[in-house]
Amino acid sequence: MEGIRLHDQKQYAAAIKKYDTVLNIDPVNLVAQYEKSYSLMASKNYKEAMLLSQAIIEHKNAEPGMIGNAYSTWGAALDEVGDHKGALKIYDEGIRKLPDFNMLNYNKAVTYFRMNEMEQGIGELKQSLLKNPHHPASHFILGQIMYHRKHKIAALMPFLAYLLYDNKSKRAEAALTNVRAIIEGDEKKPDSGKHTVELDVLIRAGRKRVTADDDFSSMELLQELGAASAMTETKDMLPADRFAYLLKQAIRRLAEAKGHTGFYGTFYMPFFTGMHRKGLTESFAHLIFFPSGNVMNEVWIQDHREQMEQLGAWTQAYQWPVMKTRMP
Repeated sequence: MEGIRLHDQKQYAAAIKKYDTVLNIDPVNLVAQYEKSYSLMASKNYKEAMLLSQAIIEHKNAEPGMIGNAYSTWGAALDEVGDHKGALKIYDEGIRKLPDFNMLNYNKAVTYFRMNEMEQGIGELKQSLLKNPHHPASHFILGQIMYHRKHKIAALMPFLAYLLYDNKSKRAEAALTNVRAIIEGDEKKPDSGKHTVELDVLIRAGRKRVTADDDFSSMELLQELGAASAMTETKDMLPADRFAYLLKQAIRRLAEAKGHTGFYGTFYMPFFTGMHRKGLTESFAHLIFFPSGNVMNEVWIQDHREQMEQLGAWTQAYQWPVMKTRMP
């Protein structure tokens, strides 16, 4: 426990000394090995982290979660020293032993991104989410990639899911900033006061890419036009209320959309459809607006505790479409 406290204070060398004190008494103490491997990784002692991870994997009393994390540490250490192919091999070995352990797919995605193998990385993020839909980082990174590719609706859904599970961190602030840019339409305001819609959205909306899993061009066009047309109606609203109004409209469009049978359509869209039908989108909007630090939004949340409790109960009970095998 002293070692863990020191690790949390980023005193990794001191933490390792504490773990070694335990290991000098009990050389195969699994908890001490497990915690020491994290401190070794944090202090960039990758070689020892790999050796210790292998020892944990071979430990007869190691639980599946520990073994999965040991494979993750081993692979991450290889990745850090530049052996990306070696890291992928270790992750695959771990996945064969622990096919439901999502962190191996997540870390495998990170390695693929470092190798500039973007499509393979995206596929692994999807696998991570299908195994553990409550993993915030998988939602966030998928949202970031789609956002930078300018697939705004495909970015919006994972960002919103991420903010459901984390609405207090610096990363949450970044996610909310991108969500606001999407639902507020990235409006450009010329001197004439007219609103313009981004040309690339109009161009992509005219292309027939119906087989693309992240193709929501028609919905993006509606989103852009909807945000622009709502400017007059919402100009006198408080920021949190305006955000809630626009997000409700965006989620309604998701709920009404048809024909999306790829990952986004089968994994994310049923969640937002269910939320819309339950009338919980306003509460959800105020919940995920929390990273803005807006005082009036916090007042709204305090004044609508019953609605927030209903949202919490529904989201906790919601069954994501978890799959234990790779999607075709």
